[in-house]
Amino acid sequence: MSKVKSPTLLGFFLTGVLVKKLLAVLLCCLSLTACSSRGGFTIPELPSSSPAIEFENMYLRGVFNWWEADPSYKFARSRLIDNEAAWSVDVELIADGQPYDFRLSDANWTPSQSCGGKYKGQPAMLGTTIYLTCEQGSENLQFTPSSTGVYRFVIRSAGSKEVALKITKV
Repeated sequence: MSKVKSPTLLGFFLTGVLVKKLLAVLLCCLSLTACSSRGGFTIPELPSSSPAIEFENMYLRGVFNWWEADPSYKFARSRLIDNEAAWSVDVELIADGQPYDFRLSDANWTPSQSCGGKYKGQPAMLGTTIYLTCEQGSENLQFTPSSTGVYRFVIRSAGSKEVALKITKV
């Protein structure tokens, strides 16, 4: 018959001390890790506002001008609309039943200065104000003229990253 040893008070004491020491070492390691990661990492500050849209540098760019920053498609300061500065450009368009894809941008396609629709193929209707978003990821707009002629594209500020656009027939 074999004899089973019963646990002694000294055994429990040593096991408890060992567990406490292991926990103390683990807590020290965790706290050191937290300290070192806080000291070496800084959270970058986000800009307080988006860059202002530079209307004096905007072009109407689309299939009608091969998406180029052509001087004849550059917006020029126009009359005031609701006490706000407006910019406009006149464009001759042919009515063949097909939509013209277009958007607004500066000469360099700067993301904060490139304005388009909130979704691909968003229609721009004659005489209706449409709000464009000026950021990377904005989409091409579409305008289908009802008759051949000259159309005026008028833009004005509608917020920090938005532009109001209205198309009229001249």
